[in-house]
Amino acid sequence: MTRKIICLDPGHGGQDPGALGNGLQEKDITLEIAKKIIQRLAAYDVTVKSTRDSDTFVSLSQRAAYANNVNADYFVSIHINAGGGTGFESFIYNGEVSSTTIKTRQVLHDTIMADMQKYYMIDRGKKAANFAVIRETNMPAILTENLFIDNPKDASLLKNTDFINDLSTAITHGLVKGLNLTPLTIIPNPTPAPLPTKPPVTPQPPVWNPQAEIQQLIDTGLLANNHPADEHITWGEFATVINRLLYIIKNKS
Repeated sequence: MTRKIICLDPGHGGQDPGALGNGLQEKDITLEIAKKIIQRLAAYDVTVKSTRDSDTFVSLSQRAAYANNVNADYFVSIHINAGGGTGFESFIYNGEVSSTTIKTRQVLHDTIMADMQKYYMIDRGKKAANFAVIRETNMPAILTENLFIDNPKDASLLKNTDFINDLSTAITHGLVKGLNLTPLTIIPNPTPAPLPTKPPVTPQPPVWNPQAEIQQLIDTGLLANNHPADEHITWGEFATVINRLLYIIKNKS
């Protein structure tokens, strides 16, 4: 089965900043969103292309031609709106389009709105227009307008990292559902076999040699004569050992 190709189109770039407002430039936001979508789509069995991956200018015809040249299966143009409104809207070409274009846009638009409910984002509707990038592309295509850069409330969201992350995830989610993308199977790294462990060493009791112990007493001067190990000791001999021991201790202190 041939891997699907998605072409992302971050609007504007280079000397064309796009819409401006509240300290923001459209070209920066659209590129940020596109890069995050690319990161998220890396987990799926799909090839992702982008009409630009830096702050460079690409004409409208060049964008469409690029998508056509890479034989993209779907084209997503990402924009930020302006003009005093608020909310999200999506566009497909207002001429003749395929049923796939209509169905995929339906899924993508509805998924984005559902995923972004927590931000109370206004749904401005599913629309059609004669925009060049969706007119000149050969594949099903959509153009999204993600909030209004000149609306202070919308702009505060566009400055919010969490919002941009969630929006990028929502668009990714819509593409996954609309294009029936399958997650890549992640093969876990094999778990290395545990190293063999040495059996615990049980300490062995010392081996006593009674006759050697007697010899040690003789060497230290505590016994005067050699005695067999099994011979009984007299009180006199015992007293001699004790006194010699006391003498050694006394002279060493």
